Amino acid sequence: MDPRKVIELRAFVKMCKQDPSVLHTEKMGFLREWVESMGGKIPPATPKTKLEENTKEEKTDTKKAEENIKTEEPSSEESDLEIDNEGVIEPDTDARQEMGDENVEITEEMMDQANDKKVAATDALNDGELQKAIDLFTDAIKRNPHLAILYAKTANVFIKLQKPNAAIRDCDRAIEINPDSAQPYK
Repeated sequence: MDPRKVIELRAFVKMCKQDPSVLHTEKMGFLREWVESMGGKIPPATPKTKLEENTKEEKTDTKKAEENIKTEEPSSEESDLEIDNEGVIEPDTDARQEMGDENVEITEEMMDQANDKKVAATDALNDGELQKAIDLFTDAIKRNPHLAILYAKTANVFIKLQKPNAAIRDCDRAIEINPDSAQPYK
């Protein structure tokens, strides 16, 4: 069944609970008969003048139309909950760090330099010097932009610096280079 129809039906039933006289209108005779055929009971109609009945029907139609507009998009059950944002990391808006030229041909010397920078970055990370570690990993990436592990390590430092967007960029790049590497997925 179409979820929007269910929402509309739920709104209609709520309206009928609030004002059962709606079921005594001529338009709703079919529904009243069906409810009673199923053993249901509808409260008796209160006597009204014709003008009151017409006005009531117009208000009901207006109210239903407003409820339909309000229920165009189903709301989630969580919408009434207050969300605890404690510990939530705000997105970072830093400019992208340099990722090296992936078209450059890597020499053995460049690989050695990248490895030296990686070792130095790991030492800086162990000493708690996060920004220095980022700078050294970035230098290593410039020298060898084909090593997925360098991007994954840099992403790890960005997480510690609470820079999720930068970490995601580096993880995405690491996955592009080596989709089989587990660390960027972590």
